[in-house]
Amino acid sequence: MNVTSPQWRDNPRLNQWLTTQEEAFPAWQQTTPGTWDFTPASLDRLEDAIRSRYATYEEADAAHEDPFMTVAVWYLGETVRRAHPDAVWSCSPTPGEGAWARGSPLLTYPTENRDDQVREEIEEREAAYDEVLPQRNPTDDIKALHISDRHLSEALDGYTAFQEYLASVAG
Repeated sequence: MNVTSPQWRDNPRLNQWLTTQEEAFPAWQQTTPGTWDFTPASLDRLEDAIRSRYATYEEADAAHEDPFMTVAVWYLGETVRRAHPDAVWSCSPTPGEGAWARGSPLLTYPTENRDDQVREEIEEREAAYDEVLPQRNPTDDIKALHISDRHLSEALDGYTAFQEYLASVAG
């Protein structure tokens, strides 16, 4: 079972996390200045809010379960998902299963709804370590703000590239 499997996309652990963040969002929104409309333009405001709250990677890492951080993670992921509707949340059904088994879900694309030719090409490329499926962990994207020159808006790039790839394969 891997991050693209249906069991990772629909399980009590993931569903509870998503529900908790969605329910906490209105209060988060009231305490966090700005317009929170899930548009790519709002990611710069999110980045500013995070940087003003956490001065270092270590502070952001220590806060990975704080309500402000978990809603910020959800907001980033939802912004990506809404910009790229084929992207889906994914999370290990149980903690401790494999490299991606962390408390914070990630985003990827399902492959079972692609035609056989596309699935085979994706599998061949993935087997050759030519990762084509975008997989983003919004928690890691947020924490990386303090140790790299990356910006949250770049979380959209892999999904845009994947859509372009799918269009090229489809002919």
